[in-house]
Amino acid sequence: MVTLAEQPAGTPEKTRIVFIDIGRSIAALLVFYTHIPGPWVRAKGEHAPFIDFIETFTSDPMHMARQGIGQLSVPFFFLVSGFVVTPLAMRQGHFRFGVNRIIRIYLPLGFVLALTSLALLAGLEPQSTYQSQELTPGTFLTNWSLANYLIYPQVVLLPVAWTMIIEVLFYLLLFVLLPVLRRSVWLAICIELTLVFVVLLSRSALNESWSLFAVNVSYLPIMIIGQTIWAVTTKRIPLWAGSVFGALAWMLYVFADIVDVGRIDTSYNLALAFATVCFLMGMFAEPHLKQRRFWTELSERSYSLYLLHALGIFVILGLLRPAVPFPIALVIMIAVTFVVVEVSYRFVERPSHALARKLSRLRGSKPAPPRDDDRSGRADSSASAIAAEITVELPRVQRPPDRPRQPPPQPAPSQPAPPRGGEPRPRPRTPNPPPPQPGRHRAPQPLPPRAPMPPRNSGRPAANGVPRANGAPRPAPPRPTERRTLPPNG
Repeated sequence: MVTLAEQPAGTPEKTRIVFIDIGRSIAALLVFYTHIPGPWVRAKGEHAPFIDFIETFTSDPMHMARQGIGQLSVPFFFLVSGFVVTPLAMRQGHFRFGVNRIIRIYLPLGFVLALTSLALLAGLEPQSTYQSQELTPGTFLTNWSLANYLIYPQVVLLPVAWTMIIEVLFYLLLFVLLPVLRRSVWLAICIELTLVFVVLLSRSALNESWSLFAVNVSYLPIMIIGQTIWAVTTKRIPLWAGSVFGALAWMLYVFADIVDVGRIDTSYNLALAFATVCFLMGMFAEPHLKQRRFWTELSERSYSLYLLHALGIFVILGLLRPAVPFPIALVIMIAVTFVVVEVSYRFVERPSHALARKLSRLRGSKPAPPRDDDRSGRADSSASAIAAEITVELPRVQRPPDRPRQPPPQPAPSQPAPPRGGEPRPRPRTPNPPPPQPGRHRAPQPLPPRAPMPPRNSGRPAANGVPRANGAPRPAPPRPTERRTLPPNG
């Protein structure tokens, strides 16, 4: 299996996983778009033929007309969290991981919640889930801590933050199971699946707050699928075990749909299946993708865009309509929203990253103990390559060292055949002297001495009386005659 650390030779070095950057960017844009046709156009009765045209070929064929095509983004975000945050927690340890998660999640969330509170105090109408939006210091704190999604009755000031409580629950689960993860990944996944199953079975056994907790836990199987993909690609569990864990996580997610735990239509399973296919396609295409600045910049701002887009849609369009035509008001709203997103990223989100890194260095965290398979050189493109901590820290992809190119084998120089026995050896050639330059006279150069020729036979007989041919080998001398002595008579 091709790992994320492998790159084709000759490509520039990557510092990020490109398919995650592209996926997070597109997912954030889809969420932005989805809150325009549904919560605004249809709810306000706007006439927008171009929106209807887009919906005809996107949300309607995918059976997502009620929630929009942006419903695909939520499972993709959760898959990325399971795939990326799991090795991040193992690398950082309890203290550093907890400090980073708290600051990076809650500081931008508090900024957007403060803007939403100002809009409510000014009499504007930000996005609402038709639940209570009573603004008090207590409700502000419960919304900032995301505990409002676990308290009945709910007071929801920022509706898009419902996915963040699921992220926080997953972080808490990783925090508790971190010692188990470092020793045995498969055992940690088994514990997570068992916990989800128990919570879903007991969803109605206690009070309403426990039922709300079960609704949020029902989305954890998506993150477990992303975690399983990471474990398989880094060879921490075999492929057959990853297939079993992935199938069990899928069954738990479908079971939550069967028992109707917080589901409002029948498109949840299709959205997860489509998002998983897109995730796997991007993972296998990673070695062939190039890192582009556009996707990198947009991916880094995806968290701010996710938190601020609904506020921009409802507040800005509410101020411009109906005085300004809808197409013009839509363009103005998009431009102003991206300006506010840039301000939030530069002055809130990015400084929170620096603060998280600074505070996490106050106390050293225990690194993950080395594993036997890591010592043997197995690929671990996530846990061993995380160096940059961005919005949701993306592992750096290290470029493998280039293999030295060996020169092509050159043909051996042809050597002249050795002379035969009766043939004379060729005389060595002497280089010709350079021609004299015009206008100058050179003294005549003596000719090089010629090699002595072998003497020719004059036809005289040799010592044995047999004439020798020119160049013929000298015959062997004759054997001496043997003399016999007769014994004397008598």
